[in-house]
Amino acid sequence: MSEKIERLTLAKAITRGLEDAMEADRTVVMLGEDIGKLGGVYRVTEGLQARFGNRRVMDAPLGESGIIGTSIGMALRGYRPVPEIQFDGFVFPAYNQTPRRFGEPAGEDPQPHR
Repeated sequence: MSEKIERLTLAKAITRGLEDAMEADRTVVMLGEDIGKLGGVYRVTEGLQARFGNRRVMDAPLGESGIIGTSIGMALRGYRPVPEIQFDGFVFPAYNQTPRRFGEPAGEDPQPHR
């Protein structure tokens, strides 16, 4: 017996994975620019806000650093945030949130912790 394999675009496969994660765990939340009603710049989140509500699929203001900083805070409170950054060129200011929140100065080589 042969099984039919469904072919999906990469974007649709990501959407399916996000749906599965959100169905399985109510602490999974998404935030990013235009990911709610618009469905994201590549439509990866299309339909997710209608399905899971605007408290779990949240449009964030323009500001990648704020999106990552908010996601870090949410994770520290027990949520499982999925932040969406539209284009890789904008991820660098957002990256600065990580060392700032975890005690390493941005731009310096991390020292081994003992």
